[in-house]
Amino acid sequence: MRETTLDRVEPSDYDAIVAGGGAGGLLTSLALTAEGKRVLVLEQAKRLGGVWHGYWVGDFRVDQGLHVVTRIRRGAFVRFLKAHLNPPPEFVLHEGWHFRVYDKVGTIPSSIGETLRWPLTGVRGRLGLARIGAKIKTMKLEEMKQYKDITFREFMESKGATNEVMLDVMQSAIYMAAGVSIDEASAYEALRTLKDTDRESSRLQSARRLIFGTDEYDEGIAIGGMQSLVDRVCDAISGEYVLNAPVDKIAEKGGNVRGLVVGGKELEHNLVISNIPLWSMPKIVTSNRPDVVQFFERWSQMRVTQGVTIWLGLDEVVIGDRKSRVIVHPRPETWMISLSSFDPSCAPTGKELLGIATILHEGRTAEEMVNAVKSNGLKEYHEEVLKHIEMEHVQTSYATRAALIPGQTDLDRPGPETPIKGLYIVGTDTSGSGVGLQQAANSAEGVLTAIKAQSS
Repeated sequence: MRETTLDRVEPSDYDAIVAGGGAGGLLTSLALTAEGKRVLVLEQAKRLGGVWHGYWVGDFRVDQGLHVVTRIRRGAFVRFLKAHLNPPPEFVLHEGWHFRVYDKVGTIPSSIGETLRWPLTGVRGRLGLARIGAKIKTMKLEEMKQYKDITFREFMESKGATNEVMLDVMQSAIYMAAGVSIDEASAYEALRTLKDTDRESSRLQSARRLIFGTDEYDEGIAIGGMQSLVDRVCDAISGEYVLNAPVDKIAEKGGNVRGLVVGGKELEHNLVISNIPLWSMPKIVTSNRPDVVQFFERWSQMRVTQGVTIWLGLDEVVIGDRKSRVIVHPRPETWMISLSSFDPSCAPTGKELLGIATILHEGRTAEEMVNAVKSNGLKEYHEEVLKHIEMEHVQTSYATRAALIPGQTDLDRPGPETPIKGLYIVGTDTSGSGVGLQQAANSAEGVLTAIKAQSS
């Protein structure tokens, strides 16, 4: 894909126009390229990728947000990349989730036996965890849908699973996935996260996992960082892109998309894919049809979440392993991982890059959250880290663009089709299971399927 300027764009040269060059827009463009289509990507920022990108801070390479990619063996995101990039990108699995509750550390138990030996709680808590764990692991995905309109805490309480340590650990895991606490997260979204699959398993497969467990994680780090993936995807797309090109209007006429207005220039086209945040769409889509207005107005107040990422460049290797560490107590819930242990190219030889993430709590500043992370968890349990900081860089960004709360699950959100024929919506705030890049890829697959069905 080559960069061009708005004054040189001729809409008829393209098979589709993609409004927004975030992960959803780029992955959809990649899929359209595989179908022999040529695309034009319009991006309001001065670069492509949205929150999916990376850059250098001194001698350390950081991503925008701490990314552990889920489903790197069987998910839509990696399936896209492996199908369209040659050679396929390389991912390295992490060594498991390690949760600290004050002076005790435990992994996520994967079998009944591990659960009954779980060090983070006593016998009663272990028995409760074994019972609810067996329920979740054997629950069918279809069954989970009935819990989409209640919170995860309400679900747990309905099953008699009220051990506070267990709930605190689950809260830390759900925070990272849903962007909100278990008091607000949709039980459906939380259950899918804890089940860790988007595929149904037979009773025999579920029973085997419960008895024997597994030490195989399907989550890992992309070698080369997020920006290397963005660059390779952009290189593989057939078409052109325009930067600093915010979309002013998407026009409809007679129930069909007519085109876009960008920087005062009208671009007529009958196939538009929008990667623009849903809550911005009521101001952009122009239509006199009540169904169109209502469709987009519903999402104008969509709740989103923000995270804080702290990047620490250390003057020597302090952590040096591939574990995903989560400090549950003391609060705030803090996730830490050594990126340079996976990919040494992100830090100078003999030095270490740590990524530390937490949710930005309402009413608190990023600076307050950083101070809390340092003074609570790091000072007590990883004081050596604080003694070797050479570089410190703080980001705030979407944790998971749409908060996964009742009313905003993937079963609630619209997409990929809209009431306007030829206008499709894609991205992490539209329908598509998972979170982050996985959700963006699933939504892109949905757009491609819808376009094929419409044209057949």
